[in-house]
Amino acid sequence: MLSMLLLFLVTSLLFAMLPGPDFALILRTSLIHGKRQALSTSLGIACGLCVHTALSVLGLSAVIAHSPFLFACITYAGAAYLAYIGLHALFSRPASSAQNTSATGERQPQRALLSNGKAFQFGFLTNVLNPKAILFYLTFLPQFLVQSAPVPIPGQLFLLGFCSCLVTGGWFIFLSCMLSRVRRYFENETFRRWLERVTGCIFLGFSVKLLATSS
Repeated sequence: MLSMLLLFLVTSLLFAMLPGPDFALILRTSLIHGKRQALSTSLGIACGLCVHTALSVLGLSAVIAHSPFLFACITYAGAAYLAYIGLHALFSRPASSAQNTSATGERQPQRALLSNGKAFQFGFLTNVLNPKAILFYLTFLPQFLVQSAPVPIPGQLFLLGFCSCLVTGGWFIFLSCMLSRVRRYFENETFRRWLERVTGCIFLGFSVKLLATSS
């Protein structure tokens, strides 16, 4: 069982490293808003996957996947939320550099435009409302179950899902820290404005793609 667990951890890490909404979200949050917000988003991503782990262990993932109505509801909600993030990025207003200087001429730290709670919400709901995550946990986890193991199947599902949350969350925490280290090289307000526009369009594209692949 240990060898299967190690294989699962490596595979989970490779899947987490694939470009997708989570990667785009961490990239935008790290370079635009900073390390704390990016770490909050990473925690939200991991917690969102914990929800899918619970659904898988309880057998609710199969119920949702085999219910056209429930699956469609999650799909439309997920697409709408991705579109919301895209529009939020497109129409957000980066803080002016003039706001960083006090009346006495002293430079003040720039106030984050994105709260930690909002950053967590972005990561959490992006994953909870992802129908592909439901199918992924429904089809991916069972491939690593060991029938002869002393741990019962629900326990194995919980262990695998929990490890997946840790690996994915750990990867995005690492990515957040690395991107935050180079954030000072991208302080230019014009660059940040263009980055918001590009990531906004990317999220709108993810939204359209989700609807297209689910129809």
